[in-house]
Amino acid sequence: MLKYIKPDLLEGQYKSFAKNVAVTKDNFSIKVENTLADMEWNHMDQLHRPYIHHTYEEAVRIALGKEFAVSLTRWKRLPIFITVSDIRIKPGLYYQIMTIAGLIFVHLVISMHEENEIVTLNIEWNIVSHKWLKLLHKPLSRKFFKLNTRLQEEDAQIRTRRYALRKKGYRFASDPVDYLSANLTMRNTIYPALPEAAVISLDPLPFNQLTKIELGENVFLLEKQQSGELLIWPSVCPHEGGDLSAGKVCKNNQIQCPWHGLRFSAVKLSHQSPAAENYGFSFELQGEKVLVRQHISVI
Repeated sequence: MLKYIKPDLLEGQYKSFAKNVAVTKDNFSIKVENTLADMEWNHMDQLHRPYIHHTYEEAVRIALGKEFAVSLTRWKRLPIFITVSDIRIKPGLYYQIMTIAGLIFVHLVISMHEENEIVTLNIEWNIVSHKWLKLLHKPLSRKFFKLNTRLQEEDAQIRTRRYALRKKGYRFASDPVDYLSANLTMRNTIYPALPEAAVISLDPLPFNQLTKIELGENVFLLEKQQSGELLIWPSVCPHEGGDLSAGKVCKNNQIQCPWHGLRFSAVKLSHQSPAAENYGFSFELQGEKVLVRQHISVI
């Protein structure tokens, strides 16, 4: 059972903690078309921060559990190191706590409420220090407001895509989310069912060019090489649904996901090796077409 100070009591508790304590409160709020499950996943998923954001470029995860995470974070590229503790109090309510230079304590209360697939995200922070440092509260509060504005704008690509994928029938093995499941580099994407007789025709496709192919709600990336070899990847990242078509093409026929930096190898087909399987699908080259089947039990 978790014991905690309720959000409405925090300010009073901090003011009574010691003499000459100053507390400044402020908040940031937005509404997002999404589900509570994906908003929570987005908050708990710490793996995306170095790739999507430009504040948490350097961090060390110290400890991780289902309901908490502790990290050492560098503030931008400055020689300032901050220990950040994240705690899920209950579904839709999180505490994020950090101490800056041992002089200023910041406690963020992050709450999420869903109604008709609209999630209201409210971030309220208490800045606590000796009254001699209160002059730093106002510029620091402005910094937090600008930071959260930018972070939410940068996260919009993740939230919009996950919401759209859910609508198309995609599911994720990391549900129900917690700090552990949100930060495992497993293949969590569960793809929707393929249409019957799913076939990719190779005739109209250009050589040596990455082409997006839609088979029902599933999307694949395909490159037909002049050597006769065929390379195929899922366009929806097997990890957590990122858009591999926007990823970086790397050596050894791999594509790097723009969300988390994971690399995924191509399924290779040729007339000498016409069949292969990966990512929950099997592919068979038959003349100038590829027959695609799905293994429902495979993630």
